[in-house]
Amino acid sequence: MSSSTHEIAGADLYESRGVALVFGASTENGQAVIEGLLDAGYFPVYGVTRDVTCVGAVEASNLGCILMEADLAKPESVAHALTETGAEFVFLVTTTDFPPNSETYAEAEEKEYLAIKSFFYTLVKVYREDQTSRHIIFSTLDNVKKISEELSYGHETQYINPLEDGSVCAHYTGKARGGEYAMKLLGKYPDLSITLLTLPFLHSNLMGFAIPLPNEAKTQWTIEAAFGEASIDMFSTRDLTALVPSIFGDRELYDNYNVKVTAEEITLYEVATIFSELYGKDVIYNPLTVNEMAELDYPGAPCFAQMCKFLSHPRSVHDINVTEAIMYPRKPQLFKDWLLTHSDNKAFDEVGLTADESPIITVTVFGATGKQGTSVIRGLLADTRKEYIIRATSRDITQEKALAVKLLDPERVTLLQANFDDIDSCARAVDGADGAFLVTDFFEGAGMDPIVEEAHACNVIDACEAAHSVRHLVFSTLESIEDMNHHLDLGIPFIEDGKGRRSFFPLFDAKARAAAYARKKKLSCTYVLMPIYSERFFKLLTPQLELDEETGKEKLVIHIPKGSPDDEELAVMCMSVEELGPAVANIFDSYQVYAGHEIGLVTDFVTMSNVAEMIEDTFFEETHVDGTVTKTKVEKKDVTVDSWVKKHETVAKDMGQMFSFYSHTDAVQKRRSVAKTLELVPDAKPLKEWLQQNKDNAAFRQSLGLR
Repeated sequence: MSSSTHEIAGADLYESRGVALVFGASTENGQAVIEGLLDAGYFPVYGVTRDVTCVGAVEASNLGCILMEADLAKPESVAHALTETGAEFVFLVTTTDFPPNSETYAEAEEKEYLAIKSFFYTLVKVYREDQTSRHIIFSTLDNVKKISEELSYGHETQYINPLEDGSVCAHYTGKARGGEYAMKLLGKYPDLSITLLTLPFLHSNLMGFAIPLPNEAKTQWTIEAAFGEASIDMFSTRDLTALVPSIFGDRELYDNYNVKVTAEEITLYEVATIFSELYGKDVIYNPLTVNEMAELDYPGAPCFAQMCKFLSHPRSVHDINVTEAIMYPRKPQLFKDWLLTHSDNKAFDEVGLTADESPIITVTVFGATGKQGTSVIRGLLADTRKEYIIRATSRDITQEKALAVKLLDPERVTLLQANFDDIDSCARAVDGADGAFLVTDFFEGAGMDPIVEEAHACNVIDACEAAHSVRHLVFSTLESIEDMNHHLDLGIPFIEDGKGRRSFFPLFDAKARAAAYARKKKLSCTYVLMPIYSERFFKLLTPQLELDEETGKEKLVIHIPKGSPDDEELAVMCMSVEELGPAVANIFDSYQVYAGHEIGLVTDFVTMSNVAEMIEDTFFEETHVDGTVTKTKVEKKDVTVDSWVKKHETVAKDMGQMFSFYSHTDAVQKRRSVAKTLELVPDAKPLKEWLQQNKDNAAFRQSLGLR
């Protein structure tokens, strides 16, 4: 694999996972793939388009790709792009030139098929010259004409009647024929792998031919399409950002494989209801016959009518389990979340669908007296864009911690009594609120009982869903170690609690199950995942000042838990809990953008060697009068997780599991991104800067055993 480096904002130089080339860079699909490849560490990423000056090409360039001009109809330009870049990872998406750009639908299909055929023929020709091994992902669709013929076999009538030019769903069939040709051709060349990525109905189609249209009085909006009563597969283009890098990352598994992806099965009646609930308008679905839809007055109507009939048939069904397995640990975006993130799109505005864009002002903070809750309150109070009104909940509003929260701003912070065990008190706390923040307490509030903690979170989620005023919930959750252990084969063992219950990591898993529960609710939600707090990180290393027998001077000893002496050095993710507040404030300010998103927050992945050096530089570096610099020694002692647990309180069993999980850095990084964190919180500090900022903090110095 070719090797290059790419500087990612807020991070060190990472080795590139390879050079990537995206044909169709100016399209919605191409742009999503470019973004995903760059985020996953592929660099450079080249974006190929027929016109590098078009709007889509400029948008692709702004994502960070290098633009190249090429035309699939001109083999020499395709060959130049492949040869010049030397890319080993190639993504191809094509478009159909519907009439009037083509004389007929049949001609449009044939043009697209021939362009795809020419591309793969050129690919093979280039391979014969440069012998570069490549993996190609081709974004395709089903061969509807072939499937219709199969379904019609033995019947007097066709399942889908061809148009006058003989075509059946031209924009599907042309791509599918091209994919079939490519699979057959590349099967002769072991160094040229191909994966077909077969897409279903895209959410973005609901901004086109299936958009709700108003009556003359604009009292009712109607979606008209020939889907009948059927549930159809839907998918968000955004999810290509996760799918494509994941497929490229496992070439052997997906070679010569047709991946039929989907996020959900949903009826158009359900789609109409989601439109109604979001926009507060009367939106209905009017199922048309295929002939009625074909006669509608918009470009491509006859072809789209054929498509609708096909998509309502069981032969069109895609595989949600395969999709989730490839995207793991990310979840496919559901239509309800897609619509919220696109609610202010120009297409909806032009038909009179305008969402309530009033800002979130009143926020209920559940878990207000804990570190996360207090950080969120501080972050909201510090936001200069608006004056948040904060309802801070506590089981006991007379306790010292609650009163301290009130003192942060007595005029804007109101204390409300709420008990996670009592859903009615949670409902009262969110009644009339615009937004809510939720974090549950495994240790004290739930008494270290994961079943209780899960019930606590679900009570608040139910209360937020029932309170129609709550437009958005930010839920501080965590990964399901059980789920990740199963999917990624991490080898993390079970542990047993005091009640004889076996689990992988109760501290994480209860929150993860509650997040899965929230995803099924009619509730706009963003899921934030916190790492180890920088404030707590050093305490877990049990720092001790000891006498160095060699020098006679003090040295600081930190203890590093490892699964076994042969384990690689642990790289741990961390961030100050104080960064959570600004992150949540920014989410509430643009909550439509973050609806349904899971955001893994982290400012650093650091090894214990890194930490030891940072401590030496920050606390133990002394410059003498003569200009010489000396440092107090910081020594690392590797200890097994078991022995580390014995030196700590009983909760350390969970902490031991946490270190076991964090040792699987690749698995963790699938859900955590320094670059994404800095996009949300540009001023978030990496660990070394945070140490410098807090080196004179008496409480922190005490946690290090320093005077």
